[in-house]
Amino acid sequence: MTSNESAGCNFCGSPKRRFVMSGPDRMVFKPGTFTFYECENCGLLYQHPQPPWSQLAEYYVGPEYDSYATVLQDEASPLSRSIKRLGFIKQRRYIEQFCPSGSLVDIGCGSGLFLEEMQLSGRWQLSGVEPTISQGEYVRQRLNIPVQLAPLEQVNIPSNSQDIVTMWNVLEHLADPAQAFSKCWEMLKPGGHFIFAIPSPESIGRQVFGPYWVGWELPRHLFAFPQKTLTQKLNTSGFQVIDRACFMITYFTFGNSLKFWLQTWSPNYKPIANLIERLYYSPIGRGLFAPIQLGLERSKKASVITWAVQKQR
Repeated sequence: MTSNESAGCNFCGSPKRRFVMSGPDRMVFKPGTFTFYECENCGLLYQHPQPPWSQLAEYYVGPEYDSYATVLQDEASPLSRSIKRLGFIKQRRYIEQFCPSGSLVDIGCGSGLFLEEMQLSGRWQLSGVEPTISQGEYVRQRLNIPVQLAPLEQVNIPSNSQDIVTMWNVLEHLADPAQAFSKCWEMLKPGGHFIFAIPSPESIGRQVFGPYWVGWELPRHLFAFPQKTLTQKLNTSGFQVIDRACFMITYFTFGNSLKFWLQTWSPNYKPIANLIERLYYSPIGRGLFAPIQLGLERSKKASVITWAVQKQR
């Protein structure tokens, strides 16, 4: 894979960087070794060289990416519907503490489960953006919600038209997050909120698992955003940070980091590694992890952190 070797930091433009980590694709096992650096000027963590989308698209394949979750109305099991909905209820309630109703666009809406939850509340005028055509069409057909089938930089959403813009674990995948901030700022009404979830490099998961931390997810994650660095960039982009919270997929992300680490164990120890993984995902394991999850979330040290920022008037 090739990229401009002299390319500077996306946030500050500095070409000076220091090595952080390198590794393979641990999710779908495509070939290649990829490297993260830290900007010596502003602290942004970024993959370099950054693969062009024509090559990176090859890494969004396999069971993790080829299939997608169905909306609740297509879920046969009442129990599965209830379990699946819990996380999206948390997202809706988090948003509605800042804005109880209005217009909302979800960037990277996938197959629409979050939009479906917002639709169920009956208080929102909804739309989505999704570059994967099959998923965007699914949302259009099953939820009757308009979706623009294009990358963020190509979408056409009127300026000052949205009360809320959301991105759930999308920003780290974008080739130009600085441009994404500008685009979201333009969409929002004065005083509107941009709410997004991203991997947190200050998490305990990164400290425990190091290069196996799920937040790297090479090569699909192009950036990781330290709190201080991101706050400064948001401020210069016209936003004020209102809140940060951890309440999303903590158990799942810790489990993925554990899985990536166990993959490196010697074949002689694979039976033990498999036993550890099965135990973690068992009801007993989930119960044992529950107090740890609570501690990680309350201390804001979980692997995924949600930011709420407001467009300055």
